[in-house]
Amino acid sequence: MNEFVIRGTRGGTPVPRREFLKYGGNTTCFTLETAQGILVFDAGTGIASLHEDLAERGERPPVTILFTHFHMDHVMGLPFFDGLYMDHSRLTLVGDPARETDWRATLRTFVGKPYWPIGLGEAQARLELEDLPSAGALTIYGVRLSWCPLCHPQESLAYRVEAPGVSVVVATDHEPGTPEVDERFLAFCRGAGCLICDAEFTPEEYPAHRGWGHGTWAAAARLAEQAGVGRLILTHHNRYRQDAQLDAIVAQARAAFANTDAASEGLVLTGEEGGRHG
Repeated sequence: MNEFVIRGTRGGTPVPRREFLKYGGNTTCFTLETAQGILVFDAGTGIASLHEDLAERGERPPVTILFTHFHMDHVMGLPFFDGLYMDHSRLTLVGDPARETDWRATLRTFVGKPYWPIGLGEAQARLELEDLPSAGALTIYGVRLSWCPLCHPQESLAYRVEAPGVSVVVATDHEPGTPEVDERFLAFCRGAGCLICDAEFTPEEYPAHRGWGHGTWAAAARLAEQAGVGRLILTHHNRYRQDAQLDAIVAQARAAFANTDAASEGLVLTGEEGGRHG
């Protein structure tokens, strides 16, 4: 089973227009399903497709949502995730207790009045909110999961998942340039089958956005080469980046790291270096 699915690729806001159909207009969300349950990485608007996949199943598997951080584009799909409102759903939300702000309070504020009519604590699902352990790694649903702090305003985490047929690093929001962070992140990525990496800006755009907490396709390609990963997938596409522009970025990135693609909704990773569209 062990299928890793890209469900949301955008940063900032969703972009529901025909110029964005190839790579998708939903904000960040990735899932990995095993025989034991489903891991979800971030709850951007892309999480809606998970509900669609689960709608016809008689018994729902347990779902655990791990947050890289809590900026709006990474949580805005949570109130619309139908699994919150089904009494037979088993749902666990997981955040980093080392954050400066209480992540539980953040989510309860966002999913609650006056912003949403049903509070997080009022949802019908069997809901648990759990901290990531201090050990820096755990095993869940048969998957070895580890994480690494990145450089991004109000903090962000990268996750690495290792399971039979799947070796993926998810790093949605990261700005290279802080040596100690970069060195730790390089070691974290080393030898992964696939690196899904922040490429919000082009190298030409970056100087005007320094300090915003995002990287470029060129920085992602250098990291992929240095870390010896099998495949690079660029993600957190700028909300103004149309399909033709992303095609051009992929062509440029492949000159630096040949096995590069841009994240697209519905891309399924079933092998350490490969993928197919579902």
